[in-house]
Amino acid sequence: MRRAISAPAFLLPITLALVFALTATQMARADDFDPEQIKAALHTATEEEGGFIDNAVSLVNAGTLPRDLFASTFLWARKKPRRKFQYFKQALTLRAAEVGVQL
Repeated sequence: MRRAISAPAFLLPITLALVFALTATQMARADDFDPEQIKAALHTATEEEGGFIDNAVSLVNAGTLPRDLFASTFLWARKKPRRKFQYFKQALTLRAAEVGVQL
């Protein structure tokens, strides 16, 4: 005869994993973006490029530019094989204009 798995014992590990994942996500979102890490990931080469990143991060921290818009654009551009910053700048400028933010 097969032994039935009790629901509480089966759900406990899943519930704990979900609580941990949600807590870790909230802690990560609470931190501000680090402009230096973003510059390194996007391979900025000039002071103007670095200034664009600094400006965009300050707009995110001020609440003017949506955090998810910035993050999703960054993640997308970071996957490009070359010219990561140029992809990021063009896409972020266009997407920000759609929500009424001028960069």
